[in-house]
Amino acid sequence: MEIPLFPLRTVLFPGMRLPLRVFEDRYLAMTRELLETPGPFGVVLIRQGEETGRSVVPYAVGTTAMIEGVREGQGGSLMVSAKGVQRFRLVRMLSPRPYPRGEVELIDDRDWVPSVTLTRALESVRATFPVYFRLALAMTDQWARGLSLPREPHGLVDFVAQWLQVDEEAKQRLIEGEASDRVGHLAELLDDLLTRTRDEVVEYQRGKFRALGSAN
Repeated sequence: MEIPLFPLRTVLFPGMRLPLRVFEDRYLAMTRELLETPGPFGVVLIRQGEETGRSVVPYAVGTTAMIEGVREGQGGSLMVSAKGVQRFRLVRMLSPRPYPRGEVELIDDRDWVPSVTLTRALESVRATFPVYFRLALAMTDQWARGLSLPREPHGLVDFVAQWLQVDEEAKQRLIEGEASDRVGHLAELLDDLLTRTRDEVVEYQRGKFRALGSAN
């Protein structure tokens, strides 16, 4: 399968919405072609190079996306709303036309093997993420209602990963691998994040109370 590629400094997960400001000629051409003949394009995290550069080296696993809406922006740019659909593995880069293109293999996330290790990791994620999510919201004085988490392993990782306050390289690791690898790594990340966020919330609340005291 050959698709247009959009290398970014962002990891896109299936089901995740992605706003894009398209202003380079090559990506404007890609967007217009996709509007004329709707189809998927691939979002891949940049391993080396810059978003506006010509010699970009992407990671090997990314996510296909579909355009959901487009509006005119300033200076001839396009404001694109897209949504992640399915993971893929990049087989090889193809000659630009003029935008980057690649030959890819789609990854079927419906195919996963149950195991004791996977079950334990799933239980850990389902128990830990709601706690982490509420703590993260507490840092902005918000609160969360009950969360309905996906049951399937890949769907769970795709949903949870969007909310994690980690760098894009950590998210890239989450998008790669089989179900047991992805969920296991997610469980480890959440354990570390939970400890760190608890400490941050304590400091935030101390600072908030100190500010209230000084105001009085």
